[in-house]
Amino acid sequence: MASYLIKDSITVNIFRLPKNTISPITLAIIGGLFLRQFFDYFSVFDDGYQYCIKKLLKIGIILLGMRLSFLQMLDVSFASVLIVIPIIILTITSVLTISKYLKIQRRLSILIAVGTSICGASAIAAASPAINAKKEEMSYAIANITLFGLFSMICYPYFANIIFPENSFAVGLFLGSAIHDTSQVTGAAMIYDQVFMSSDVLNIATVTKLLRNTAMVAVIPFLAIKFTSSDHKIKRSRNIFKLFPMFILGFIFFVFLRSLGDFFFLEGKYIFGYLNTDNWMKSISILSFLSKFLLTTSMAAIGLSTNLRVLKNMGLKTFYFGFTICCFVGLISITIIKIIII
Repeated sequence: MASYLIKDSITVNIFRLPKNTISPITLAIIGGLFLRQFFDYFSVFDDGYQYCIKKLLKIGIILLGMRLSFLQMLDVSFASVLIVIPIIILTITSVLTISKYLKIQRRLSILIAVGTSICGASAIAAASPAINAKKEEMSYAIANITLFGLFSMICYPYFANIIFPENSFAVGLFLGSAIHDTSQVTGAAMIYDQVFMSSDVLNIATVTKLLRNTAMVAVIPFLAIKFTSSDHKIKRSRNIFKLFPMFILGFIFFVFLRSLGDFFFLEGKYIFGYLNTDNWMKSISILSFLSKFLLTTSMAAIGLSTNLRVLKNMGLKTFYFGFTICCFVGLISITIIKIIII
């Protein structure tokens, strides 16, 4: 709430910039980072931050489904598949070569690759037991993803506007495929929406990222087969459905609900038997606002929960490796979008 209130004061009155140059999301994240680094007191609320990131973020994404029709989601999904699959395959296969050159531990390199190409910290947490990764390797991988994911979330919206000027579809695909974690993708898409006034980008980026998330169902069992014994393989295969991000089903449900309601709307009938057209549009508006409010709260929690001092234990080689993979994924995404989509 504070980031929204002080946005215009900072951008217009202090820095003399145009009104929408800085997004409230950016201020919320940077403000949270600043408070956490210099005031240790805010660490007592860590459980609350994690609740916002893990629970409220998912509810916000589920409610985003009310902004899309089923046909729009399918249209975005088809284009997303053409980008997401090559990114995942090329990233994981290329990582093995780069990690050997930098002499990075193989399991750590795989965790960073999975987190970068699929689903950030969630993919790392799911992949760690599958490849018998150590707790230290998991912590380093998550720290790496957090650092470069935050950088991408703040910088990529402006970079995307330069690479894909006035092309919200390409921008949404890029943000959804090139940024690591689900929370970071939604944050970047909301920044683009607020700065460049393009609400479609949030919808496109969200669908693209959710499609990437589902890849865990195939990739994690593959890693289990590759890195563990046959006994572990049997054990992991029984838990394959637990890897599926269930909140995606909630998102699809609200997409279906919006599509069904719009059908009644176009037919001139009461929506679901009792809502008139005005109430239906108000309901969509309220749920859309609630979704953005929950997502903004999650972005502030990301800043407040990130202790940058922990990253100093990561080591320069791991830092260089994470930076290389981050740039690699971004370049692949731009190249494929330029070749196939535009």
